[in-house]
Amino acid sequence: MATGTVPRTAARVFRSVWRKPGISRIELAGALGLDKSTVTNQVNHLIDLGLILETEEGESSVKGGRRPIQLVINRKFGRVIGIEVQLGMYVAVVVDLSGEILGERRGRLDITEGNFAENVLRIVAETTAEFGCADDLLGVGVGIGGLVDSKKGRIRYSVPIGITRPIDFGKAVASRLTVPCSVENDANCCAWGELAFNRGDEPRDFLFALVEYRRPLALSLRGGVGVGFGIVLGGKVHAGVHGNAGEFRSVFCDGPGELQFSLREDELSRLDTDVDALGRTADELARNMAMLVNTMDFDRVYIGGDIEALNVDLPGALRLRLEENWMYPAPKDVDIRYSSLGGKAVAYGAAGMIFDRLVTERLLPGLGADPPSGHTM
Repeated sequence: MATGTVPRTAARVFRSVWRKPGISRIELAGALGLDKSTVTNQVNHLIDLGLILETEEGESSVKGGRRPIQLVINRKFGRVIGIEVQLGMYVAVVVDLSGEILGERRGRLDITEGNFAENVLRIVAETTAEFGCADDLLGVGVGIGGLVDSKKGRIRYSVPIGITRPIDFGKAVASRLTVPCSVENDANCCAWGELAFNRGDEPRDFLFALVEYRRPLALSLRGGVGVGFGIVLGGKVHAGVHGNAGEFRSVFCDGPGELQFSLREDELSRLDTDVDALGRTADELARNMAMLVNTMDFDRVYIGGDIEALNVDLPGALRLRLEENWMYPAPKDVDIRYSSLGGKAVAYGAAGMIFDRLVTERLLPGLGADPPSGHTM
């Protein structure tokens, strides 16, 4: 087998088993276009590593013969940690390889530009200790609102946290951990979560609208609603030419400013008690989203964040505005759904982001670096 083939094939086999639990070796060979002996070798290799397991036998074919042995991911092989960092608080979740949340940790956070790295490292250490992840931790993902260059591992700017100068996350945080660690924009994290952990189907083109609400923590700390979009095109998170894709500000805002909506700041800070302000905010967001969804022809929209806990029907408002924004007789067929993760959406998505990186970059044991030049197997 040529140099480099083994790791890439192992990663493809692993991902296929993850996507379709219970798949057989014969089904794998057909799905991946590989010969049976190659699949058998790779499956045995992954079983030896403990990454996948054999389960009960499936149904035999119409021609009879031996029943195929089904394959599943070993969800106990390791865990990943996803963290959302916000001004004043954080959420951390521990997730296994099946995408199940095994534990959750929340806390208040006095975070600044200067202590950002130390606070993230502390959250990782405390979460690892509380849930006993020291021996099987595979990676850590961090989500933060603002402009993030995930490829270079840099936080460029964050209004919510007050970061006005670039932070080299790779040097300040990732290099001080023993497992892979990445940072990403919070809305993009949510999109990664759907891509990585959605096993029912493989969404290719969709929009994830992260809508988070916080009451003011103190007179000096703004509350209100924050919105960001995670855009997925062709099964990949779209970052844009400058890495700013998904940043949102309503087209109804007049002039420059830090508010994302045309409503006053005092109105945006009491959406949990002011029904009228909440309705106007949801409708303004729906009108902005409708134009984007219709223009890009997305077939699915996910809505996540604290908006799920507020007394408003954002999916209903969006459906209405989609119809009004569409000028053709054929109705729009857009699947609009809540992520059902509420305040855990970003942290869970950050775990999904690092999981995808572990597989795509072949950082899991057995999926790693290509053999030395000239090596064959």
